[in-house]
Amino acid sequence: MLAGAAVVAAALTMPVRVPETVANADPSVVLPDAVVEAAPEDLGAFLAIRRWGAPPEEEKEPTPPEDAAPALNPVLAEMGFVGLIEVQDELAVLLALPEGDIVRMLPGDTLPDGRTLVSVSDNSLTLAGAGRPEEVLTLFPRLPAETAPVSAPGDLPVGAETAPSGSNGEITISQ
Repeated sequence: MLAGAAVVAAALTMPVRVPETVANADPSVVLPDAVVEAAPEDLGAFLAIRRWGAPPEEEKEPTPPEDAAPALNPVLAEMGFVGLIEVQDELAVLLALPEGDIVRMLPGDTLPDGRTLVSVSDNSLTLAGAGRPEEVLTLFPRLPAETAPVSAPGDLPVGAETAPSGSNGEITISQ
């Protein structure tokens, strides 16, 4: 065991010098001429395979139909509307300030633009400004009845009623 340790210690203390011509030389000059770069491979057939989806540069965002309802009321977007939250059984509004902070506003609070938040419901905000009438902003516009998707009896749109048992199974939508 002692002899093995002595051999390892001697091997570690031996100086090993790298030839200076190789150490400072350009690798392309040092390599033999027989080394050849591989020809570029045609990967067109591989890229045409769609087993795992399309390459990222080909994926495009679906464009919404032209007759679709706008995503957010422009007035709400301008005031920084983020969403609604329920605080102790009372609805509050979350707003994004220009500085990037998110604030919670309860009815009675003054908004950054000077208007007062009068009331909040699950689908509307009522605002009042100095010398201006109350303004009601709808949060989520309803879809027209002819475009309302109905996929299952449990997924009926608001105001829809199912026919009583034994009838022809029609669904009536009233708004």
